[in-house]
Amino acid sequence: MLAGRDRIARDLHDLVIQRLFATGMSLQAATGMMPAGPAAGRVRQSVDALDDTIHDIRTAIFSLQAHPGPGGPGLRAQIMAAADEMTEALGYPPSLRLDGGLDARVPPEVAEDLLKALREGLSNAARHARASQVDVSAEIDGDLLLVVQDNGTGITGTSRRSGPANLAGRARPAAR
Repeated sequence: MLAGRDRIARDLHDLVIQRLFATGMSLQAATGMMPAGPAAGRVRQSVDALDDTIHDIRTAIFSLQAHPGPGGPGLRAQIMAAADEMTEALGYPPSLRLDGGLDARVPPEVAEDLLKALREGLSNAARHARASQVDVSAEIDGDLLLVVQDNGTGITGTSRRSGPANLAGRARPAAR
């Protein structure tokens, strides 16, 4: 039953949310080509409704993947929750692509560092990138790989690099 719930959650995320997100982006682009007026207002309301729907689906996915037990919600569900937390700061939901093996193969202490790195990456994108899209992927194939990529400009005109330095420190394997 849990495997079926995970499959449904993955399909909702990988198919439905991505299509809704793409449709919303397309509609937003179309409003820029429209004259101001009631039609443009209705399209903007539709984009807002799509954003609300994406949030509702992510909430449903979270509950599908929040397996009861001593460990609490799985890593995939925690990543989706972190992305939802940052949606307002970004102004749009980040795109997520998550490996199905994350919950079973990532130890809790590593998962905690991954979530901190994810939040730092999303926060940096929201504060500095001026991006219109952020893509997050997390996969495990021997090594664990988290990628937070945006189409923005990044930090310019400063030598301060504490955010990237913190992320690099988290990425290094702990000495054993």
